[in-house]
Amino acid sequence: MRTPPPASLQVIASYAESAAVPWANGAGSTVELVSLERSAQLTPGRPRWRLSIAALERPADFSPLPGMHRTFRPVGGNVVLEIDGERHEVAAGAPCIFDGAARTVLVELPHPCHAVNLMVESGPGHAAPELGVDGTFLLTLEDSDLGPRLTLLREREGAEGDGRLGPVLRF
Repeated sequence: MRTPPPASLQVIASYAESAAVPWANGAGSTVELVSLERSAQLTPGRPRWRLSIAALERPADFSPLPGMHRTFRPVGGNVVLEIDGERHEVAAGAPCIFDGAARTVLVELPHPCHAVNLMVESGPGHAAPELGVDGTFLLTLEDSDLGPRLTLLREREGAEGDGRLGPVLRF
């Protein structure tokens, strides 16, 4: 039995409790943790954003997302992306930031793994994100006593961090 999160943290979404949507190309699936619409409620006054977890099963083209900045971070394996013809070796846990309109292909995938995708609206007045939205969101990367891996939490205003989380991505 898991310990409920402390009052300083709010659970936003959990990969384990969300439905996966298969890709049209059959190369994987995606679980959306935060939609563009929900992000507007979570972070009013900021550019809208989307957070999803992709299950990568084989090399394939990415869907183009014009008007978005993308931060792609593999979890559980290294991958190689080709972005507008340029090769990018991306280590597990490392971010790769690129324009959503770029022609992007996952060209090497040694074994199936997951990827965290943060997409932030771009356009006039919306600079490329520096891996963040507002710094209060945490994504667990391992099972912890607060929840299964890939659980999205948010720190409540003025709250102190909690050491029971283990490795997390903060954005």
